[in-house]
Amino acid sequence: MPDQERKPNLKVGVEWIPVEITSEPYVVMTVRGFAPVVDVKAPQGDFILYISSKSMSDGLEPMLQATSGAFKGLKLKVKKESEDKMARYIVEKQ
Repeated sequence: MPDQERKPNLKVGVEWIPVEITSEPYVVMTVRGFAPVVDVKAPQGDFILYISSKSMSDGLEPMLQATSGAFKGLKLKVKKESEDKMARYIVEKQ
């Protein structure tokens, strides 16, 4: 996906954010190299969501088993465990 079309990153905090995943995973270039993301629709608009963290993957895995591995169309809510930059994500089915 060309940079000029790249959506902003969804900033996840300690409050629940309901999202619908609107794409299958793809990679974007970051300062640390390539990172997997999905497009999401949130109440605030359209964003990308990084899915590489262990806590994000652990939350998504049971939902993906129910959809034969399809990300697109998943409806979930996400937040962080605390304000800490490295806090775990909490992911639940919406």
